[in-house]
Formats: sequence, structure tokens, C-alpha cells
Amino acid sequence: HDGAARKSAKTFAFDYCFWSMLENDPKFASQELVFNCLGREILERAFEGYNGCIFAYGQTGSGKSYTMMGTPEQKGIIPRLCDALFENIVQITNSSHSIKIEVSYMEIYNEKVHDLLDPKGSKQNLKDIDNLMSEGNKSRTVAATNMNSESSRSHAVFNIVVTQTLTDHASGVTCRHSLTTPYFTDPSPATHALT
Repeated sequence: HDGAARKSAKTFAFDYCFWSMLENDPKFASQELVFNCLGREILERAFEGYNGCIFAYGQTGSGKSYTMMGTPEQKGIIPRLCDALFENIVQITNSSHSIKIEVSYMEIYNEKVHDLLDPKGSKQNLKDIDNLMSEGNKSRTVAATNMNSESSRSHAVFNIVVTQTLTDHASGVTCRHSLTTPYFTDPSPATHALT
């Protein structure tokens, strides 16, 4: 690469920039704030029929996995979105309107795709999805780096498919429609990226 080209100023546009280093800082962005700025809109758009994707990118230790998954005490975007998704389903489901949720969680490591979930069995509720995410996270390939003792070596893709079924009881007509496929990606660290 040309050294002069690397040193030239670059301009980037951002919708949001979050500070999450010190909780007592007045500009601190909590997991809830990050979800409200990013995840809530993805969910709203999903129920309008739009696909969505949140892609976490950065070097080892920058908070990608924390932002996407969080901890039991500080849930990340994916668990919060699942919570809100099931709250919405409870509000809109009735005898003529049903919703089915399907999830997948994959790891891409050494150019191979691995299913991080047990493909057998049907998962029907939020607790099932929380358990699947925990199991999937335990299955990811990790290795120590100078910056993080359990840095993931793989890319992870968590996918939710929401299928809505509407039935007109008077005519007997049933319409099945996949609402969305939100993807949440947690790539391996970008330690070798040129900027």
C-alpha cells in the first residue's frame, strides 16, 4: 500500500457513536441505550416486513460480543431484541393471527460453517432461545490474545426468522408470510485490518 494514501484524511458518517468505558461518565452508553438506538428499530422494521442486520466490527477487546450478547446482568442487543420480540408477539397474537419464531446460530471458522445449536427439537419460547444462545456461545472457537484471554477466533451469525400466519375465519383463507430475517453478526477481531 502507498504510505501517503494511508495517511490521508478519511471522512466517515455515523448515525451513532457510543461511549461505554466508564459507567459514571455522563456520556456513558448503557446496553439499554444501545438497544434502543439500534435494536428497537430493527424489530419495528421487522414487523413492517423489512430485513435487518447489525454487524459488530472492531479489534479484540473492543466490546463486540458484549454489545451483541452482553452478560446476564447487562443483556446485549440480541437478548433484548428477543425479549421485545416476544412481548410484541404476546400483544398481537390472537385466534386469527399467529406467529412462529425460528432461530439459527452459526460459526464460521477456517472457512467452514458450524451449527452452534442442536438442530433437533423445536424451541417455542424466549427461555428456549436464551438457552440456545448460551449453548451456542459455549461452542464458539476461542483463543487467548494479548488483549483478551477468551477472544473468539470465529465469526458468529445469529438469525431470527419470524413467520406470521393470518386467518380469515369467515372465508377460511389463510395467509402465511415471513416477516423478517434479522441477522446479528459478531465477527472475529479485526486485528489485521488496514484503516
